[in-house]
Amino acid sequence: MTITDIQTLFEYNFWAKERLLQSLDAMKEENLYKDMKSSFPSIFATLLHIVSAENIWRQRFSGAESAKPLTKDDTPAYTALKAKWNQTEEALTAFVTRLSEKQLLDVLTFKNMKGEAVSQFLWQALQHLVNHESYHRGQITTMIRQLGGTPVNTDLIGFYRLKNK
Repeated sequence: MTITDIQTLFEYNFWAKERLLQSLDAMKEENLYKDMKSSFPSIFATLLHIVSAENIWRQRFSGAESAKPLTKDDTPAYTALKAKWNQTEEALTAFVTRLSEKQLLDVLTFKNMKGEAVSQFLWQALQHLVNHESYHRGQITTMIRQLGGTPVNTDLIGFYRLKNK
């Protein structure tokens, strides 16, 4: 994994986030809170999980040994959640932009959410973050369809095709 690969993955991730939010903005906000009986109860709860995980990784990348998850109190509504996500994205973009090829092989050590010590290469954590969000965007796509909405394509190949035009 090269620094260009990582930076491209993050560019893709933020592109997909913006497309997802455009799709959600077109829906009635009350639909975001409906219980859809998924891994997380609602689109909003799934979004909160995504933003919280991204924020946890941002804290870890900044050197925090233990990271604190976001709660519904931190982002009580969709507008607040989008603002927090944009803030976290800006911090991650700055972090990834400053990375060197050599730093990708740095070992990141932190405590996971169970309090267990974990060590892994930085590039693995960065790649995981993007993969994690892709997984949950897929769940949201299904919930959007179940609610009668029209999801947008956020597949990596769609990003590559657009980028290569």
